[in-house]
Amino acid sequence: MKNDESPEIIYQPKIKHAKLIGNRYLKGGVLGEGAYGKVKEVLDTYTLKRLAVKILKNAKLKRIPNGEQNVLREIRLLKGLSHKNIVTLCEVVTCDEKQKRYPFENLLEKTPSGKFPLWQAHLYFAQLVNGLDYLHSRRIIHKDVKPGNLLITHDQILKITDFGVAEELDLFALDDKISTSQGSPAFQPPEVANGHDTFSGFKLDTWAVGITLFKMTSGVYPFEGRTVFTLFENIGKGQYTIPDVLKHESELKDLING
Repeated sequence: MKNDESPEIIYQPKIKHAKLIGNRYLKGGVLGEGAYGKVKEVLDTYTLKRLAVKILKNAKLKRIPNGEQNVLREIRLLKGLSHKNIVTLCEVVTCDEKQKRYPFENLLEKTPSGKFPLWQAHLYFAQLVNGLDYLHSRRIIHKDVKPGNLLITHDQILKITDFGVAEELDLFALDDKISTSQGSPAFQPPEVANGHDTFSGFKLDTWAVGITLFKMTSGVYPFEGRTVFTLFENIGKGQYTIPDVLKHESELKDLING
């Protein structure tokens, strides 16, 4: 666009050039962001498949306790897993940034109402349980099950993602006892909230699945608090109220109440 009074250009449209990762993956918008980095949509220009890329910057990883170690462990774990409800590690590319790419669709927590119709929640919940059962059969404790770490494909297949804090039990371990939990506070069980030194890793994941079911069907969390301290205090007491939207769903209430 030119000024009628002057030959000088006073406005010129800014041209944005598409960015490729590894000369193959066309970078798209941001899908989510966590402590370790951003997850972005990409298009594989060879296969035209939509994937997700987890971009991890080395400088940021070095500022996170055990950050680099956790990423390497996550890559190692994913390479050994194969299940329809577990995200597939397609490739690891190292350049200025370190990326991991996963098949994806959309995050559960992006739903407009924050919850699903019961039939849809049942569909996803059953798949979440199947995926978690597979992980536990492989002696792997996820330790951060939550809606933000679940992805859905176009054909409604749920994928468990983000194994950054996952723990693999020793082959000869006598039980599933662990001593650390680095997951999101709202999904922690009473044992963690009450400061137990050790606790069941499998039960840790199972509790988080229950909180996820509660959130998927009601749109709210069973335990809340303005601070982590008050949140943990409420979790430790184990007192919660079934939302009105679920009060007439007897089977679901029985499942939530255990």
